[in-house]
Amino acid sequence: MAAAAIGKLTNIFGPEASKGIDNLVQKFDFSKIDVTDKTAKDYLHVGLAPSFGNLNSESIKGMDEKLKVMIAGTMRSLEAHSKEGELSWDGVMSVLMQNPLLEADDGKIDRSDKLIKSGTNVFKFNGSPDESIVKEVEAWFVHLIGDPDVLADTKIDIDVLANIVAQTGATVQSFESIFFKHESHEKTLVDIGILRFPDIDKPFFKVYRIKLTAWSSSARVLMIQEDQNGITGEFNARNFRPRASVIEGMKEETKKLAVAEAESLFG
Repeated sequence: MAAAAIGKLTNIFGPEASKGIDNLVQKFDFSKIDVTDKTAKDYLHVGLAPSFGNLNSESIKGMDEKLKVMIAGTMRSLEAHSKEGELSWDGVMSVLMQNPLLEADDGKIDRSDKLIKSGTNVFKFNGSPDESIVKEVEAWFVHLIGDPDVLADTKIDIDVLANIVAQTGATVQSFESIFFKHESHEKTLVDIGILRFPDIDKPFFKVYRIKLTAWSSSARVLMIQEDQNGITGEFNARNFRPRASVIEGMKEETKKLAVAEAESLFG
């Protein structure tokens, strides 16, 4: 990949996120999230990271000219906006909606859901997770997203997150706490924005956000424990396609420059 192209992607997404959301997620150690400390910034957070899908230096050459112009124009808009600070979800959506080269699809997704588990359990001394809840969280997450491509792009280890959510035991810290203890916790686990680049099979930008928040409340009297655990999920997504009427009206020289700029992003 050319140095100028690497520089542009880094300027927009940052040095780590520019390598792709899958790289960012795989390097993140979810097991180190402390669900009892809501002030700690130990969760997975990125304002915007790219997902390149099947796009590379060879495949982009076979793409439609309008897609390449759209890519180049969008990268310029995002780069200009990123100079004002970290890209927020609202900021990204504002940039895309105001870009004359883009046309938003009607199928906007704004979905949220909660999974709540309650029950009375015999006290678990080590706060170990309930395996049945782990499986339920996994199924719930797949249903929340409802898009196999997004699940494949992000590669979030939902099994690890599910184990965090399923920590139903309030851990013993002293002998006295065996008889009475109350704990309440709420913690953001994931808050990420992703821009999936178009390719030949999916000729559009897909921008989406995933936010997961886990919470728990445990009350114990003597050896009986009442637990309530939950996870709140938010999934927002929208597709953007080339606005043909605008791109077709551009000068040929301008379009050629945009095509070259888009191709240079991938070497």
